Amino acid sequence: NYEQSNRIPIIISAPGITKAGSVTHQLTETVDIYPTLASLAGLPVPNPSQPIDGLDMTPVLKDGKKRIRDYAYHSYPKSGRSSRAIRSDRYRLVEWVSNESGETVYELYDYEKDPLETVNVAATDLKALEKMKALLDNEPAAKKQVSRRRR
Repeated sequence: NYEQSNRIPIIISAPGITKAGSVTHQLTETVDIYPTLASLAGLPVPNPSQPIDGLDMTPVLKDGKKRIRDYAYHSYPKSGRSSRAIRSDRYRLVEWVSNESGETVYELYDYEKDPLETVNVAATDLKALEKMKALLDNEPAAKKQVSRRRR
């Protein structure tokens, strides 16, 4: 749920759309790749029975300064805890929920002051914490981790 494990480069070269050497800092999720490639291939907007969470990033490929997503979301269960995280340009909020007790713990990192995520400011930056929690509340709940015994 942290920058080191979730930051991946996405490289797209779309002739006639992207400019050589162009870069964007638009937050993107891997679920954005499919609708973007479908759009670039001139295919209709996919309409499967299960909705697609991704966004078409073509406008960003045309103009790297455009913004179509304010944050990126991800979920990762670990050691009897469900977790989910949300990343904006400035902050990352990680929510850990104990599968046994339901206790919730938050970690909040400010990339402007702490790009290496070394200081949890959840207890001291309550305004940012509430703003990020509101964003996170719009996302799906994390699934509980299912443990399996070896036979």
